[in-house]
Amino acid sequence: MRESRFEDLAEQVYRALREMILTGELVPGQKLVQEALSERLGVSRTPLLAAFSKLEKELLVELIPRRGAYVKRLSPRELLHLYDVRLRLEPLGAAEAARNLDEAGRAELEAAFAAYRACVAAGDAARVRVADFEFHGTLMRLSRNTILDRILSSFAIVLSSNQRGLMKPMEKSLAEHEALVAAVLRGDEASAESLMHAHLAEARDAAAVLAEPRPGASAGRS
Repeated sequence: MRESRFEDLAEQVYRALREMILTGELVPGQKLVQEALSERLGVSRTPLLAAFSKLEKELLVELIPRRGAYVKRLSPRELLHLYDVRLRLEPLGAAEAARNLDEAGRAELEAAFAAYRACVAAGDAARVRVADFEFHGTLMRLSRNTILDRILSSFAIVLSSNQRGLMKPMEKSLAEHEALVAAVLRGDEASAESLMHAHLAEARDAAAVLAEPRPGASAGRS
């Protein structure tokens, strides 16, 4: 029973830290001070360290020997590699969502898009980033491909927190989301796949520019 309570507490801490990284309260490169986080979250260091370990597996935290835990800052090449994965898998998820959508899924997708649209209307960049994460996550869940959903959800937050100015203008992203939702709602798999690919390709190409070796940079560095 005691072990079960510890696991529940560690999971709560993990979810709290994950949310803080997604919203930008904790930023890439920031040191995670155990004493401050333990006091804020009302837990001992033991569940905190367990949460750090789980977050490390999702590339959200980096544990550096003798220095401590830090919010993961992706290198330009790591960022590009994650975008490459996303560019290949999310269009598949969008197509499968269009194929498998039922009435409950339709309502869920419309609600996620409405929440995103409201954040854009409010002009709140931090809320838009969270709503964008939730919108894409909803689409992947609606694909009913649980393996694909788990793969993408593991890395979606680290991509969101490391975008480094790669997010396109809110209004443009909103228009692309609207077209994507329309394709999924009408069950058009080909269009949903194509629209998702186009939606992600621009950010992927910008990430590729960041990953290009700079003149005079050491060979082999990422």
